[in-house]
Amino acid sequence: MWKDKKMIKTKPIRYFAAAMRKYKKGFYIFYAVLIAAMMIQPFINMFGPKMMIDAIMGKAVIISIIKIAAVMILADFVIKLITAFINEELDKEYYAGLDRHLEAAVGKKSMELKFETTENKETLDALADARTGIDSGYSGGSKGLFNSLAILIVNIVVLMLSVFVVCRYSFIPLALVLVNVSLNVFFESRLNAIKIEQIQQLAVTDRAYHYLLHGLSDIRYGKDIRLFNAKDMMLGRVDEFNDKQSEINKTQAKKAQKYLSGSKINQAVTASLTYLLLAMMVAEKKIGIGDFTMLVAAVTTIVTAINLVLKQILELKKFCSYSDKFIKYVEGNVYEEKGDKKTDISDGIKIEFKNVYFKYPGSTEYALKNINATIKSGERWSVVGLNGAGKSTFIKLICRLYECTEGEILLNGVNIMDYEYSSYMKTISAVFQDFCLLNFSIKENIICDRPERIEDDVLMPLIEEVGLKEKVDSLPQGLMTPVFRYYDQSGFEPSGGEQQKIAMARALYKDAPVLILDEPTAAFDPIAEREIYEQFNTMVKDKTAIFISHRLASCRFCDKLLVFKDGEIVERGTHQSLLKLQDGLYAKMYKTQEKMYK
Repeated sequence: MWKDKKMIKTKPIRYFAAAMRKYKKGFYIFYAVLIAAMMIQPFINMFGPKMMIDAIMGKAVIISIIKIAAVMILADFVIKLITAFINEELDKEYYAGLDRHLEAAVGKKSMELKFETTENKETLDALADARTGIDSGYSGGSKGLFNSLAILIVNIVVLMLSVFVVCRYSFIPLALVLVNVSLNVFFESRLNAIKIEQIQQLAVTDRAYHYLLHGLSDIRYGKDIRLFNAKDMMLGRVDEFNDKQSEINKTQAKKAQKYLSGSKINQAVTASLTYLLLAMMVAEKKIGIGDFTMLVAAVTTIVTAINLVLKQILELKKFCSYSDKFIKYVEGNVYEEKGDKKTDISDGIKIEFKNVYFKYPGSTEYALKNINATIKSGERWSVVGLNGAGKSTFIKLICRLYECTEGEILLNGVNIMDYEYSSYMKTISAVFQDFCLLNFSIKENIICDRPERIEDDVLMPLIEEVGLKEKVDSLPQGLMTPVFRYYDQSGFEPSGGEQQKIAMARALYKDAPVLILDEPTAAFDPIAEREIYEQFNTMVKDKTAIFISHRLASCRFCDKLLVFKDGEIVERGTHQSLLKLQDGLYAKMYKTQEKMYK
C-alpha cells in the first residue's frame, strides 16, 4: 500500500476532482479562496512579530505600533473567519453531498451487475471494498481528499517562500531542518504502517460488529429475538467483538508509542538547537531581535510544512489505495448486453427450452439437466416438484437472471440472449417467492415510477382485483401511504398476505405478455392460495402464465404441468393425465396433500 516507494496513482484524485466538478461547479471557487487564505496565515505569524519588534526597537510612535498590532489582529481574524466559513460550507454543501452521490453510484452499479455475479464472494468482497473506498473512516472520503490536497498545495508554496527567507540570513538552520525531517519521515512511515495494520485487523470484526448492532435495533428481528430470548446471546457477541477491537487498538497503540515519543523528542531537540543558533547570531549582531523572531517562525514553518507535505503525500497514497477499489467497482464489472435485437410479439409468444443444462456459478453440480419444453401464447403452465427440484432455477433462466450453461432458450425462434435486455424484459413480469417491497408508497411499489405520472383512478380497478381496496380505503393517505416504517412513521406494516397482493398488483400493472408466479403465496392458507390463483388466472386473461407452488391448487386450471425432480423434468401433461399415473410423483404429491386438507 502506501508503504511502498511507488508514486501516487493520480487516477483516483482526478476521478474525484472531476466528480466534484460535475456534482457542483461552484466548489472550486470556494476551494481556491480557502487555499489562498491558508497560504496567507503562516506569513502573518512570521512577519507580524518582526514588524512589531522592529517598530518598538526603532522607537516608533505609539500610534504606529498600535496600527501594526491592529492590522495583524484584524488580518488574523479575517483569515480565520474566512477559512472557518468556507470549511463549514464545504462540509455541509459539498463533501457530504458528494459522498452520498458516490454511495448512490455504488448502488446503481450493484443494480446493473449481471445478476449471477451478485451471488459471488468476489463480487460481495468488491462491493465491500467499494464502500470502504469512500468511507471517511478508511479512505478519508471526499473531505479527506480535498483537505489533503489543500494542505499539500499550501505547504509546498509556504515551504518555498520560507526557505527563501531563511537562506537570506544563513543556510545552517536548513541543515537542522533536514535532519529533523529525515527522522520524522522514519517515524511517520512506521506510524502509518501501524495504522494500516490496525485498520486491516479491525476490518475483520467491523462487519460482524455492525451487523449485530443493526440486528439489535431492527424491528424485523424483534419477534424472534424476544421469542427465543436471543438478546443476551447477541449482546454477548457484541461485547466479544468490542473486546477484540479494544485489544487491537491497545496493541497498536503500544507499538506506536515509541515512534510518537521519538517524534516529540526530535521536534524538541530541533527547536532547542534552532533557538541556540539564532541566539548566537543575535549575540554576534548578525541579526536583530526582529529578525530572530521572524527566523524562528520561518524555521518552525519550514519544519511544519515539510512534515505536512510528507504526511499529506502519505494520506493521498492511502486515499488512492482505498478509493481505487471504488473506481474499479463502479467502472469495472461492466454488464455488457449481448443482444441488440428488439422483441417482436405481434404474432404471439413461443418460449422454447432446447437441451438446457445449468450450473450455478462456482458449483460442480447441475441444477438443471436436459430441459426441453415449449410454452405458447395464452397457455397456463404449472411447474411443480419438491424443494430443490429446479423449479425456481427454470424460472430464473426464462427471466435472464442466469444464462444457460449448455443448450439455449428461444423466444419466437431467437435465442433470448440475442435480444436487447430492456426489450426482452418488457415481455416478462414475475412475482418471486422472495419478492421485495420498498419503503415507498403503495402506489410507487406498484407502478415503480414517479407517483404523479399516474392517476390514482387508473390503479383502483387493479387494487380491487387483487383484494386491496378495503385496506387502501382504510389508510389516511390511501395509495400514497408508505409501506413499512423504516424511515417514515406515517407508513403501515402490511401483513404477509397484503405484501403479496401488492407484489401481484405490481406484476399485473406491468402488463407484460408473460406472467410468472413463483410461490408468492406462502403466507396464505391452502384455501386462500387456491382462491388467489384462480383469481389471478382470471386476471391474466389471454396472457401466458406460469405458476409454481408446493401446494397443487394452481394445477387444476392449468393447460400443462411440468414435474421436476433432481433438476430434470420427470413428468409432463395435464392435471388429469398425471393423476392416472398411479406411481407417478405428481399423483403421490397430490394424494398426500388431498388427505392433509380433507
